[in-house]
Amino acid sequence: MSDASKIAVVKPQLVESQSARLEKVVNEHLGPKLASLHQKWLVPAFPFEADAEIINEFARLVVQPDGTAAEQFFLRKRDEGMSMAALFETLLTPAARRLGDCWYEDECDFVDVTLGVMRLRALLETCVRVSGAPAAPGRNALLISAPKERHFFGLEVVSAFLASSGWDTTLSLGQSAAAYARIAESQWFSVLGVTVADEAHLDGAARAIEAVRRRSANPSISVIVGGWALRGRPDLAARIGGDAMAEDGPGALLLANRFFFDQAAAA
Repeated sequence: MSDASKIAVVKPQLVESQSARLEKVVNEHLGPKLASLHQKWLVPAFPFEADAEIINEFARLVVQPDGTAAEQFFLRKRDEGMSMAALFETLLTPAARRLGDCWYEDECDFVDVTLGVMRLRALLETCVRVSGAPAAPGRNALLISAPKERHFFGLEVVSAFLASSGWDTTLSLGQSAAAYARIAESQWFSVLGVTVADEAHLDGAARAIEAVRRRSANPSISVIVGGWALRGRPDLAARIGGDAMAEDGPGALLLANRFFFDQAAAA
């Protein structure tokens, strides 16, 4: 007898009994387990968000000839209660964005922006060294930019979030689709993260994602996409081959953990 015919002749009483047992299992075992996992995935709430005045002041300090003031400002905010997650998302990233705005508006030159971003990266690395956790087995992420992309700092923030939460991250920037595929082929990655800042690079990102999926050592690799070109446009995530879209570091971390658990369960 086929499986389909077996289902067709199941008695109503048996269905009711199995349904009751299933409800009992869900209520007593699965529900609490999912709640526990949900708590593990939650990113602690930020104590407060940095306002425009704080961001502007910090951005001004990071382009000064002496970076001491910027470092002191950063550490003072940490001592006032800003978590590392808050420092990543509500201070470092907005400050980098502000530097970009200043450049486009001719309020500062390329040298200022380059110096400022270098300082922000140094502070980012300080955060990772302070809060980094040992990498968890299997939690490996390949983080790439769209080919020809030139805006990377947001992806570096995502890398810092993952690294500080036990992920082993490989960051590869500005490479070709083939180069990214070779990396994915040479090492097992649970997650691929892709950033696209310029909408002109969406097709290139799609080709890179396709190439990685085709040659990845992990045939079930999950793809998280993000970046300015995708903000507020979740439809583009599926269009370029992503499984989900994250708009910030905490969101990327949450999704990466979810995909990691999904793959572990399937295995």
